Amino acid sequence: MLVTTIKSTYCNGMQQYMRLIGRETLVVNLDPANEFHHKDAETNASTKTKAKDKDTQKQSPSSHLPYDVILDASEDIINLSSVMSELSLGPNGGLIYCLEYIHHHIETLIEMLTERIDAYCQNNAGAPAPYLLFDFPGQVELFTHNTSVQSILDRLVKEMDLRLAAIHLVDAHSCADASKFISAALLSTTTMLRLELPAVNVLSKIDLLSGYGDGSIPFNLDYFVECQDLERLLPYLEGNGVGTDMENGNMEDETERMIMEDEEYRKARFNTRNTRFYKRYHKLHRELCEVIDDYSLLSYIPLDINDAASVGRLVARIDKCNGYVFTGRSRQTGSTSSDAKSKDTNKNNIEDMFQCAMQADSEWGYEQIADVQERFMGTFQEEVPELKREGA
Repeated sequence: MLVTTIKSTYCNGMQQYMRLIGRETLVVNLDPANEFHHKDAETNASTKTKAKDKDTQKQSPSSHLPYDVILDASEDIINLSSVMSELSLGPNGGLIYCLEYIHHHIETLIEMLTERIDAYCQNNAGAPAPYLLFDFPGQVELFTHNTSVQSILDRLVKEMDLRLAAIHLVDAHSCADASKFISAALLSTTTMLRLELPAVNVLSKIDLLSGYGDGSIPFNLDYFVECQDLERLLPYLEGNGVGTDMENGNMEDETERMIMEDEEYRKARFNTRNTRFYKRYHKLHRELCEVIDDYSLLSYIPLDINDAASVGRLVARIDKCNGYVFTGRSRQTGSTSSDAKSKDTNKNNIEDMFQCAMQADSEWGYEQIADVQERFMGTFQEEVPELKREGA
């Protein structure tokens, strides 16, 4: 069985894509905050209970979620609103309690999930177990300061023989702010080390970068995808890096030239850079960049969930991480007749065209990244900013 851990909005789009390429996919919602807030919630809940009594073999209904679930922790195990009201906890404390509760009752979770997978296979004429997406909460403290998620995943791997890949989503708008991107990179690295799973880091909502205008990111997109030499971001900690080109001898932007010629601005800038806070702030980020670069584990994949090619490249990377690439193509072969076997094999090869990453390497290359930046931002810098002076 093959599994991926990702977030709610992404789960919906990925489930639809997986089904379009012939891979039956269901979601396990382990986010206790994904609750049904509606005035008729109690009526709908009683209706669902009656439906379960009539047909216990059916998968768990999911009228309040955007995707089809096989298990919903907010309905079947624990939900955030009840914890907050009964224990007088806030959202973050309530989520930590909920995940620790799920960890404490992990045997129940495994039993419920196993029964529903078996029921699904029986109802679908002995079909193989579905591809599962695990939807976890997005609060960072659950992955950086608490071990419940790691413990839950460890038990699922050991007792259910799951092959997990962790998908960490980072909003692409972080690329427009040097400090945010350094923080996101540190969080991605920390999560990879703590979960101890094959990991794929994603720059999501890449299509929204166009809303930030030209020059919103200091470097080309490939710099943020490769995530190397992060110290190049340090001059941009103050904002958009105004004055950086002047220090390098390049003042092509008329607006920037006018700003830097303002005597009051230059004095204020000098005073700011000589404060104790600025020096320590700058030093802190330099040290963080060194930590991230020393581990050298990080890279990102740009994603537009509405673009099939973008999703396909991500699926290919995930299939390599969780091992689906080595099993997906041969799942349905096994006919007694050689002709039937050949026919089934050919059909399976077509259905798994996007599933099998080894059939055609669809990794993000320089050309693909340049195309993405041209498409969503309309700009692509041919020159490296730091080398403009040499090329002038």
